[in-house]
Amino acid sequence: MIVTLRHLFNNLSSVILSLFLAVAVWVVATLDVDPFDVRSFPAVPVTPVHQAENTVLFEGDAARVDVDVRAPQSVLADLKISDFVATMDLSAVQPGVPTSVPISVTCSSEAVRITSYTPSQQAIHLEEVGTLTVPIQIAVEGQVAMGYVARQPIVIPTEVLVDGPRPYLAEVAAVTGAVDVNGAREDVVTQVALVPRDAAGRLVTGLQWSPDEVAVRVNVVRRVGYKPDVEIVPVLRGDPAPGYRRGSVSVEPSTVTLAGPSSVLNELPGFVKTLPISITEATEVFTQRTPLTVPTNVVVVGINYVTVTVEILPILGSRTMTDTVEVQGLSQAWVATLSPNEVDVILEGPDTLLAVLTPDSIQVFVSLFGLEPGVHRVAPVVLAPEGIRVVSVIPETIEVVIGLSPTPSPSPTVPSKKPGP
Repeated sequence: MIVTLRHLFNNLSSVILSLFLAVAVWVVATLDVDPFDVRSFPAVPVTPVHQAENTVLFEGDAARVDVDVRAPQSVLADLKISDFVATMDLSAVQPGVPTSVPISVTCSSEAVRITSYTPSQQAIHLEEVGTLTVPIQIAVEGQVAMGYVARQPIVIPTEVLVDGPRPYLAEVAAVTGAVDVNGAREDVVTQVALVPRDAAGRLVTGLQWSPDEVAVRVNVVRRVGYKPDVEIVPVLRGDPAPGYRRGSVSVEPSTVTLAGPSSVLNELPGFVKTLPISITEATEVFTQRTPLTVPTNVVVVGINYVTVTVEILPILGSRTMTDTVEVQGLSQAWVATLSPNEVDVILEGPDTLLAVLTPDSIQVFVSLFGLEPGVHRVAPVVLAPEGIRVVSVIPETIEVVIGLSPTPSPSPTVPSKKPGP
């Protein structure tokens, strides 16, 4: 029995030794084929776990760690940042108390050994999330038109709910917006965006609020003792020079605001006249500054004069002239026959210019550049003096026959007589 056990023990030792040698050989062979290597994986995101409800990371950004690993090259080739899980346990962090929390990193691949990672811990500051009800303040910006006044804005709704970390909520002094009424003559109704601000008027970030905009109405009414938007009527006297007529008339400004006793203003019409302006014998644009005529107990607000501009235009007439058609662009080897060779030209322009036109004042021609021998219909071109417009040409086209110039016949030669004997 003892001999048998001794024999088994000797054989078992041999088996274990053989197994050990086989594993060693396999390891060496494997390392030769797929050796180990090291690699770094930067910025692996860290996920907070066990965070208390109704809290938020206040002064700490989401942590990231740089992980160094060792693994076979074949494993490293397929390894990704998403294969790592980095966490930090926030169960022991109290709101309002900055705390340093350890970071833990694991890998989904068992063939990977994490040699190190940095940082190994993260400073965390949690704060409770709260809600604050704040009245809305709307600022009215700009100036309404002269003679009007803007009332206090009407806001719907009147309050806003602000959510966020309590330290940020403590900074909120007001939730504000602004409405522009510059130049308004009637009620302003618009949607206004809101933002939370501190006591110094600075924007408070890191918060959410609802609603983020509200409906605002600013009533704009006429100011007592003022009559705004009164039209100005220019009073013109005389006529332009012969051959000219009056064109458009403009006034700058075109309306004014009057101030005075309400009883007097209510009796005034919706316009006010200028002092008389003479345009007698005018031949060009006429501009003049002039005061307005108002009752003695009424004043014009903001201005003393208005500028009146009167356009003076020539009186237009028409005239028909007959002219011979000239030829341009014809080769010297060709000849052109025009049918007809005269046209009637209807002209339009100031009477003063039409009256002095002569046949030499206009030029009528047909352009034959690029035309080959044959029959063509060509529209005549008319050149008229500046200020004269060509209304039409009768006829609108001319028949042009282009042919070769006739070759002159040689003159017969008469023999000279010889003198007699």
